[in-house]
Amino acid sequence: MTWRADGIREAIPWALTLLLLASRLSPVPPLTDPLGAELPASLQLTVPTTYLVLAPLFTLWDGISMLSMSRLHGFLTGLAGFYVLWRIVRHIRTRPPLRSWRTWLEELGILLLSLLGLLGFIVAGAIWHRPMLSLTGIPWGYQVVDFHSHTAASHDVGNTWMSGYDLAANLRWHGRAGFNVVFVTDHNVVSRESRDARREARVGSRESGVGSQGSGVRGQRLGDAGPTPCPGTEVSAWQAHIVLLGDTLTIERDPYTRSLAGLLTLLRTSDSSYGALSLASLPEYRRSHWERLDTLIQAGLDGFEIVNASPKANELTRPERDRVVDLARKHDLFVVGVSDSHGWGATSMVWNLVRVPPARSPETLCTAILARLDQGYPGAQIIERHRLRPDGPWPMWLTPVGVVWETWRSMGRPLAFSWLAWIWVVAGLLNLLRSRALRAKIARRPAPTPSNGS
Repeated sequence: MTWRADGIREAIPWALTLLLLASRLSPVPPLTDPLGAELPASLQLTVPTTYLVLAPLFTLWDGISMLSMSRLHGFLTGLAGFYVLWRIVRHIRTRPPLRSWRTWLEELGILLLSLLGLLGFIVAGAIWHRPMLSLTGIPWGYQVVDFHSHTAASHDVGNTWMSGYDLAANLRWHGRAGFNVVFVTDHNVVSRESRDARREARVGSRESGVGSQGSGVRGQRLGDAGPTPCPGTEVSAWQAHIVLLGDTLTIERDPYTRSLAGLLTLLRTSDSSYGALSLASLPEYRRSHWERLDTLIQAGLDGFEIVNASPKANELTRPERDRVVDLARKHDLFVVGVSDSHGWGATSMVWNLVRVPPARSPETLCTAILARLDQGYPGAQIIERHRLRPDGPWPMWLTPVGVVWETWRSMGRPLAFSWLAWIWVVAGLLNLLRSRALRAKIARRPAPTPSNGS
């Protein structure tokens, strides 16, 4: 049994190495356009040093953060299944006395330690605003835009552990991910902070003499204050969330919450009453209005989210996405991808490239971006990361394996080398610990007593 157990342990790092190398035989691009357009050749994901050094930890955080809600359930179910299988195999191999209270106490301790380890992994990944992959190599003349994000002014941010996620924190998060422009769209709140920040950015750019011509492939930046905030709000209407993009007036939403007629009124009047473009937010339109999308369009809807990084909004399958894209193309509506950031984690799943003329101030930059969207389909080029999708080929119970495999397939060589290094470093450390434990166990054994005949 000992030889067999040692053989299994020694085979694990070799098996992981071979599987990682096998995944490299079917690589996939880390970035794609869901509309099928070719990406600018200069685009890339820049890897921070800390991310590279701790690649297994950081890439797994990213892979799990980009799962849909159904896949998250599958991830936890799969982990539970693998845990039970591991303990059953171990009991078959070691045959401990099942009626011994020590055996069950040991099992309880291992279960608690495993749950604590998983909980620590999840909490750290959710609350640590760690170094993150950044979209770089942006062609000159383009802005990298997020059209839907939140701050602590939203009830589902301010009443959570992310209560410190103010506008400054929001902009830092987006800056680390490579965004130039961020639309702050808090729930039913018109952000005064974003107006003040744009005013400060305008004053700062004038005082420093910095225009918006930018330099090289990185695009235009207005000063050195990070991404430019643009105004908006997310209106909770009847069975729908409608993101209004623009410097809107305060909205009395009660008339829009009572019935479908109220929702349609909001869509009809969003431009004339509020001077804003209307964007249908996932997952609400998929869940509640899937059979009446044409009705929303006829009422005056301006655009659709087709990628949303929130787990509950990340359930849109490829056929469903294609249906929305066909509708948008037919009616000349814009489509975008959004982070829907509420401050959790440090993973950006989607960006938008918007080509706009040079802007001399934050206000004119925001206006120029909205004018580009107002021209209709597609409005922006969506850039999304490869991930395990809800309709991917991996069964739900194999989601833990699927996350690792799809992560490996889309990694660059530096991250793959980091994974390989950690596989063998961990294997070496575990072997060293086992050797020391074995030597200590042998040293504690009593010396054999000489027989009388010796």
